[in-house]
Amino acid sequence: MREAIDTARQWVFDRVEALRNRLGRDTTNGNGAKRVLVHEILSIQVLSAALFGGLAIASLYWGGQWVLQDNYGRWALQWTEELNELGSPLYLSDDGEALIRLESFVERYPEIDRVSYYDEDGTALFSVHNADLGEPVQALTTAKLADATAVIGEKKPYIMDSNLLNPRQFEILAPVWTESLVGDGLFDFEPADLAGETKTELLGFVGINLDFVIFHDRLLANIKGAILVLLILLIGFAAYGRRALQRALASISDLQEPIKELAKGNLGVKFNPAEHREISDIVEALETTASALSERDAKLLEMANHDSLTGLFNRRRFTEELKKEIISVMRKGHTSALLFVDLDQFKYINDACGHPAGDRLIRKVADELSRSVRRDDVVARFGGDEFAVLVRRTDIHGATSSAETILSNMRRMAHIEEEQVFHVHCSIGMAMITGENLHYDEVINQADIACREAKSAGRNRLSVYEYTKSASAEDNADVGWMNRLRRAVDNDEFELRFQPINRIHTGETTHHEVLIRLRGEDNTIVSPDAFLPSAMRFGLMTEIDFWMIENATKAYAEYSVPARSLRFSINLSANAFENDDLVDHINRCFEKYSVDPGDIIFEITESLAVRHPMHVERQIAALRDMGCRLALDDFGTGYSSFSYLQKLQFDYIKIDGTFVEDLLNNPVDQKMIRLIAEIGAEAGMETIAEYVQNAESMALLAELGVDLAQGFFVGRPTRKPEHKSTPISLNSRRTKAPSL
Repeated sequence: MREAIDTARQWVFDRVEALRNRLGRDTTNGNGAKRVLVHEILSIQVLSAALFGGLAIASLYWGGQWVLQDNYGRWALQWTEELNELGSPLYLSDDGEALIRLESFVERYPEIDRVSYYDEDGTALFSVHNADLGEPVQALTTAKLADATAVIGEKKPYIMDSNLLNPRQFEILAPVWTESLVGDGLFDFEPADLAGETKTELLGFVGINLDFVIFHDRLLANIKGAILVLLILLIGFAAYGRRALQRALASISDLQEPIKELAKGNLGVKFNPAEHREISDIVEALETTASALSERDAKLLEMANHDSLTGLFNRRRFTEELKKEIISVMRKGHTSALLFVDLDQFKYINDACGHPAGDRLIRKVADELSRSVRRDDVVARFGGDEFAVLVRRTDIHGATSSAETILSNMRRMAHIEEEQVFHVHCSIGMAMITGENLHYDEVINQADIACREAKSAGRNRLSVYEYTKSASAEDNADVGWMNRLRRAVDNDEFELRFQPINRIHTGETTHHEVLIRLRGEDNTIVSPDAFLPSAMRFGLMTEIDFWMIENATKAYAEYSVPARSLRFSINLSANAFENDDLVDHINRCFEKYSVDPGDIIFEITESLAVRHPMHVERQIAALRDMGCRLALDDFGTGYSSFSYLQKLQFDYIKIDGTFVEDLLNNPVDQKMIRLIAEIGAEAGMETIAEYVQNAESMALLAELGVDLAQGFFVGRPTRKPEHKSTPISLNSRRTKAPSL
């Protein structure tokens, strides 16, 4: 149950941790350090603004350049329209006024660096400029001369070059030429001759070098100002965005510490209310999760510490309380007591009225025990009909008084079920917790031993554990048996014996019961009565049952002969039927040794059939489906036995030996055996009488209607199965039973 609590808590904590990760502090950089959500969002915004600002500035710069370049081109075009005037020095070489106008024109436009004149072959003639460039005018290259000559008479009679690396500089080169009509005369000129052939004469070239550095510097100054303004706006935007984001995400930041506490297991953590709907929903979900986890934690803790039927502490929690009390006894020097309470004959209520009635009685007993002890004492249900009481800080007289109070109250308690009144008493074993026994297992074992002594002494009483050499020897003997049985199971040291079961009327052997023996260290044979109780106490019965099944089927394969059929009867304990692998194990053994299931009879005790009807019924159904037969052992000693005969569908009824031992002298036993034989015959079952010691008993059993007999008179257990007929005298067969 504690594992269930830890699993549930871990699942919720994982969910909380995942949510906490999403809320901001789980995002890591390459070094594993945590990044803050506010900073990350702000960084994204600042980077986005910087990117768009940079693009805007670049667009402004390049757009301004384009606009200026376009304007530069327009201005250059305007100035080239004045090239006719600028070109006059080429055909009016002695016109001083033209040179003056040229110098005035250049001075009027500071963007003009220089105006240069070239001869028709590209030789530089002279130049007019605004500043001393320090370099002489170079002659035109052949390529430029050809390009400039080619535009004569075109719509744009000039060529314009710009520098890609320095777009503020332009160079314009235009040819200067004259046009005249061919054959014109001063006196015989006719307008109609205008459409005639014309004559073009190239005079030279004029070049203009332009540098718009002033406008370009102004543009850069304006762009720098714009950039500064944008940077100021960007910084202001970042500061405002940070403040706005911190305010908007403050409710998320407020969740970090509470979520940390919740992940640590602090389910009482408080969350601050959030203004935003989304965060409010998260807070509400976290509060609901914490509340649900707290409720589940409490419920699982309750289930882990308490018995589901009675509400008392369970064995695990009681053991923890016992350990604490032992530590207290060790440190403070006082004494306490452990009472082990076992109900007497509780199974009869389950047998008579069913398990729900037994559960109601258990709850009633738990309430009575809780009322019978002090407030500080601890009452727990150990399981089934066993309870334990820890009496704190008391001496042997106080503990005895508490136990006597429980006995007295239980004697007065009456439980009514289906108009029947049940008085359920209890046996109590008491062990004192002193400085001499400071291990909880030892204390529990001592109280258990004392309880068994109380039951052996007649039940409904108190027994106090007393350490004696004989008790110590008994405990050591139990431990010795446990080790011996463990070794026998592991090393295959058990042995089988086979006792015949014969038909009374013919004396012929029908089958053999397979019995188990253990060879002692002195090579003597140990009967099962000596070691099976220890095997039951130490939980080894299931392994012994499985060993029996394995080796009995192996013996079947070894001793089977075609001429004579061999059938075995195998005893199974209650522990075997509590193992879900029983049927599978039997089936594997049958297949391994080629056993015919019809030749195997499994015996179960009447007490097992009565106390576990539903579970045993499923196991019996599975065995029947395999083809096995079943026998009900020790029949006649319990209650409500007849009601289970038809329900569980047995093939054989084995009459308990207590009815057979004194059969000749006890008319009551004779009546009981006759009744069992008649009911068995009516139900289609054969009856087997155990402990048949003489011919007279066997003859009387025949008269009473019993079908089969088993005992020393029929045959003793042997190492190998033997078919030995029972001698039946004629006089014995004719002996009639006494009048009943």
